[in-house]
Amino acid sequence: MRFLEVLLWTIAVAWTAWRVAGAGRWRADAAFIVSAAVAAAAHAASEGVRVQMIPVYAALVALASWSTWQICSRGGLVVRRWNRVATASIASIWLAIAAAVPTVFPVFHYDTLSGPYSIGTTVYELAGAPRGRSLVVQLWYPTPPDASGAIAGITTHPAPLEAAYGAFTGLPRSLFDRLRLVRTHARAGAPLASDRRSLPVVLFSHGPLGANRSQSIFQMEALASAGFVAIAIDHTGYASAAIFPDGRVVFPAADAAWPVFVDARSTAMLQTWVADVRFVLDRLAGLNAHDPRGLLTGRLDLDRVGYLGASFGGSVVVQALLDEPRIKAGVAEDGKPYFSDATPTDLTRPLMYMQSAAPYIPSTDAQLARWGLTSTAFRTAEQDHYVRQMQLFGRVPGPIYNVYLRRTNHLTFSDLPLIIRVPDRSLMDVRRAHRIINAYTLAFFDRYLNGVPGALVDGHTPSPYAEVTVASRNIPPAVELARNER
Repeated sequence: MRFLEVLLWTIAVAWTAWRVAGAGRWRADAAFIVSAAVAAAAHAASEGVRVQMIPVYAALVALASWSTWQICSRGGLVVRRWNRVATASIASIWLAIAAAVPTVFPVFHYDTLSGPYSIGTTVYELAGAPRGRSLVVQLWYPTPPDASGAIAGITTHPAPLEAAYGAFTGLPRSLFDRLRLVRTHARAGAPLASDRRSLPVVLFSHGPLGANRSQSIFQMEALASAGFVAIAIDHTGYASAAIFPDGRVVFPAADAAWPVFVDARSTAMLQTWVADVRFVLDRLAGLNAHDPRGLLTGRLDLDRVGYLGASFGGSVVVQALLDEPRIKAGVAEDGKPYFSDATPTDLTRPLMYMQSAAPYIPSTDAQLARWGLTSTAFRTAEQDHYVRQMQLFGRVPGPIYNVYLRRTNHLTFSDLPLIIRVPDRSLMDVRRAHRIINAYTLAFFDRYLNGVPGALVDGHTPSPYAEVTVASRNIPPAVELARNER
């Protein structure tokens, strides 16, 4: 809860205690009314009202009505003894709910930027993508410290994002109305930092159907603050909501389905996403030659391109590393092994496989049935995934890391645990988890795109994090790293 939200709830608790105790001084009631009104006005003006605070608003309205009636009534301010216990019980339950709802569904903030740069963001629509689609990409990039521009939110069009999160979680869409109030650290449309001639690029792909380009802003901001141009792709037709700059929205296509088995369907989807990545790289080359906006012209170092993906996006990273030579290194977060059979023996470029302790989202029998599966079939798929992952790690000839994060789950690689803060003692604090994820991601891309060695990815130094175990193979000595001109 934000400061004024906590203040409003505190006023409601104190006022309720005063009323139930039967302390009948009208001046105190008047003071409560004025305090609540002033705090509510300040809250509405500076923080913004939201659905999750309705129980608090309702409590304050009820208290104001009760106090006003008592002040004006001939019966005075006395609360009858016989109903105090009942009133106190009901009020306690209501106020507990009033505190819980905005705490579980907060207006959160992202971690303070840890890199040397301030950051900006902008969105491009790219027409002519594979399968007759247009794609949307959002960029986060380093800016001068004095850059101007409005502080950006998660999205400029929150309504479709609210609907997408509601559909994915099965919760009422109204619980996500507060996303419009969340602010990032990026300034919309700010210029790129001018202290470097060109900047390395890291592409990002989201998970399938239930996510889109805003899935992991915590990572996009960290990359941009460290000096990379992070470019998140909305895979139109497979994103939960591909939101275009003019407000148009494309939801998942009717034939889109969650990939489970390594089969023709998952392979076709994988190849479509790899083709999307190739298309984006082609268009970036055009924008680097001449950007009509003037933002990217000559500023992208397309000889230093990395690729980051989560969930199915991580699966695409592995295949794209094999198929697309312009990608120099990749990080796959809980990516399932939908790659081709040739990948374990032919992949030579550096790959970091970052794995949570619970890499699958728990699914009920009813959910599995909608996908045409049974729990037995799903367990069979899980076993097949594990075997293929071990084959990849054991046979790949290029540098490979397996970074295992204890006390995490599949959603830890996204912003969702910030959006819904359900206490779970089996998981580490999500902000600590995000810092660890960012530390390994930045160290990896610094090594393989910038030629800067680091202990986290040197192949022999133990992890400094108690929650992390790292295994690696074929890691070149630091002296063999080609240090690119920065």
